[in-house]
Order: sequence, then C-alpha cells, then structure tokens
Amino acid sequence: MSTLKTKKLALLLALIMLVAMFASCAPREDTPQEEDTTIDRPVLDPDDDTPRVLSITPEFAFEIEEMYKINDHVVGWLQVPGTNINDVVVRNPECRDNLYYLRRNIHREFYFDGIYYIDFRADLGPNRNYLGVNTCIYGHAMTDDPTSQAFHTMFGNLHMFRDPEFAREHPYIFFSLPEEDLAFEIIAVFYGNVDNPEFAYNDNPENPEDFIYIIENAVLPRSLFLYDVQFDASDRFLTLSTCIYNPSGGVRLLHHSETLYRFAIMARLVDPDEPLREYATFVINEDRIIDPDGRW
Repeated sequence: MSTLKTKKLALLLALIMLVAMFASCAPREDTPQEEDTTIDRPVLDPDDDTPRVLSITPEFAFEIEEMYKINDHVVGWLQVPGTNINDVVVRNPECRDNLYYLRRNIHREFYFDGIYYIDFRADLGPNRNYLGVNTCIYGHAMTDDPTSQAFHTMFGNLHMFRDPEFAREHPYIFFSLPEEDLAFEIIAVFYGNVDNPEFAYNDNPENPEDFIYIIENAVLPRSLFLYDVQFDASDRFLTLSTCIYNPSGGVRLLHHSETLYRFAIMARLVDPDEPLREYATFVINEDRIIDPDGRW
C-alpha cells in the first residue's frame, strides 16, 4: 500500500474515533437528567423604574453601633412595619441555651419584659454572607388581646398578623446587621409546638434541604395563610417566635409556659434589588393542620 493511501486511511480512522468519542459524551434522550431545583429570580432591566425593596429598607447601622457600646452582645436591629417592634437584638455567645436574656434587658439586668434575642444555634456576622439557613428571634408577648395595654409590650404586636387585612398590607420584616440592612418577605404565619422534634421551626440545620423539608411539611401546612412566595434551599430565613394565649378558633391557654405552644412568623431574605411588593398575596389556609391535642 502506498504511503499516500496509508496516510488517508489513518486520517479516516482518526475522524471516526473522534466522532464516536463526542457521541458517547452527549446525553441520551432516554437518560434521566438531574433536576435543577433552583428558582429563577427575575432578571431586572437597569432602566426599569419599578420600585425595589431597597427603597423601603430602613438603615440601622448607627443604632447598632451605639447600642454595642452599651452591650457587646448586640448583634442587630429588628423592625416590623405597622407595629411598635423597633429595637435592638442581642445574643450571648457563651450560652448554649436560650435562657440568658429571657428576663434581662440591654444592661444584662433583671427585667421581666426581657429583650429581643437570637437562638443560640443561629449563625451571625456583619452581613448576609454570614447567615445560616434560619435565624430565629424570640420575644415575650404578655397577651394576644389587642384591647389590652400589655398588647403593645415586646412581641405582643406580632399577633396583629393573625388579621388577614393587616397581614396583606405588611409583606416585609426588616432585620439589620452591623454592615447591612436586610429585608425579609413573609412566607408563613403559624402556630407551633417548640417541643415537637419534627417541627423544629426555630432550628438552624447545617443542611438547608433539611430546613426546606420542615417548612414544606410542618410550617406551611400550619400557616394561617398560604403566601404566593417562592423559596428554595439557596434562601435564608428569619423567624420571629413568641407566646400565644388564645388561638383563633381554639380554647384559651391558661398555662402557656407549660404547653410550649408558640405563635411565629417566618420570612425569606430578599435581594435589595428585587421588585417591591406593595401588598402580600395569599389565600386563607382552610385546611391547615390542627394540632393533635385539639386546641386548634
């Protein structure tokens, strides 16, 4: 065989092998592909004049800095629009429980009303990049009766979110860190039992998928309202938790501290450039889970 024919044959064989190699790398139509569960957020046009969430996000860096001078346990500032909740948030980094600030004030002195404080399991830092999957803030509610003066103490006003009209008009919660003011969009308003190991709405698990499971299988089925808000394992959440005395449609809880039942609000961290929602969109959850003891 001539040298020319040999070269042509070798080139042809090389081309055949190259085509075969690429064909083997291409996915087959009948091969199941890994599902992408990431939610596509809207891509915004820089010239779009739609108001952004940043336009209503308050700034609290100065307040945090000033309160930190009083107590170096200060970690942030919480504001809930439409309520009197607008104050500093603390956490004792040396405590491995949630009792230290239960009855203490900003000066670490005994104070029956307490102060807003963060669950010891939460991850914190100067900005959003340090947050874990869930940051739970606790505060007392002396009553959930809006006709009582005590209703305006600490987290008492959170119970205003049990009113659908109020909830519709207030879709956001604001929590500031030393370097960044954050906005959270509410995804659930619910009653829960913090002693239920399958309903750890106040936890901060290492695996975000574990918390998504809790939200989808425990929080949302118990929520008073079903919000039209998308979320996934890439999101970060803020939870506000307080006492409850008289759930809607249920009997009065005379010994609330013994039952471990709580009223809570959960919200998703939003990007400051997300389009602003003037009102929350939801429907009443007519089929929400009623706790086994029959209280609600």
